Amino acid sequence: MTNSTITIKDLNDEKFRKLLAPIVFLVITLIIGIPGNLTVLIIYGKKYAKSVHRTIVWNLAVADQIFCTIGIPFNIARIVHYYSFEGEWACVVFVVLLYFLLLYSTHLLVLLSIHRFWKICFPLRQQISLDNVNYWIIACFGISFVLSAPHFGLSKYEEISVRYNLTGYSCAISQSNPSIYSIVFSYGYLALFILYTIILIVIYLMIGWTLYKQQKRRIEKHITSSTQKAISSKMTKIAFAISIVFAVSYIPLFILQITTKTIDKDDLNTFQFAMLRIGERLYVVNHVANPFIYGLFDKQFKKHFKELVTCGWSRAETNSCTIESTSAIEIQLDQSKNSVA
Repeated sequence: MTNSTITIKDLNDEKFRKLLAPIVFLVITLIIGIPGNLTVLIIYGKKYAKSVHRTIVWNLAVADQIFCTIGIPFNIARIVHYYSFEGEWACVVFVVLLYFLLLYSTHLLVLLSIHRFWKICFPLRQQISLDNVNYWIIACFGISFVLSAPHFGLSKYEEISVRYNLTGYSCAISQSNPSIYSIVFSYGYLALFILYTIILIVIYLMIGWTLYKQQKRRIEKHITSSTQKAISSKMTKIAFAISIVFAVSYIPLFILQITTKTIDKDDLNTFQFAMLRIGERLYVVNHVANPFIYGLFDKQFKKHFKELVTCGWSRAETNSCTIESTSAIEIQLDQSKNSVA
């Protein structure tokens, strides 16, 4: 094939082979994420009594499900059409949507952590309740939209000159020649997410210290931990684990957005280039990992999941399977005065 016969499609195919590892990574997260978040929506929506924790987790699952259903296929599409992404409006809309879902899920996580912090460290003060939790969620939605809206004017869509005097069109995570505004926003997002990470670290350090002191007092007084305390500890572990996954998966994205312009990608071998692109998309893990966290720390969730899977097989064979309702102890705890939200 001579230089004069090489087309953008040929360059796309070449880039596809070079980016096969990131594509496989995204396909795996897609296969895991959609059924995983759907399971969370079903179980938390139907099997758990109403509570602040349940409301926030359910909304978090909605955001993650939308991300997996729309965001991951969009990421795959812009890799497949690396030099031939058509439609600036599509690039802008989807990028804004990705940033919105990123910010919305982050603010819900911070809200969940603040709720755990307030419940454990200041149990006698006014709490986030079922009466006002939706206002907090709406606030998370509004703040996330305001912070993501500027990307309508900071398009990731660009015309780029490639080899053999060809011109391509890309919808990239990191622009080859970012504007000063894009750089400022990248640094701004990095600072914001570092701030959120610090806030979460401080919150869980204080929660951990409070739980340690409570446990020490119970040991000194020979008090056996109640079921309520066990559930509170479980919910705290869940929120903490989600926070860890958030920090590990998102911070690399913003670091790479800032540093990638200093990297000569032509000097990278196939493995290094693939790892760079996977690193830029590592944030996807944050939107598929939560179902595994719930299954790991919540025996009740694991029980309902087994019932759901068993029921699905039974329904296919006998069409006569039903799932048990929420256990009596959960309802009693939720409705009692000292229920853990």
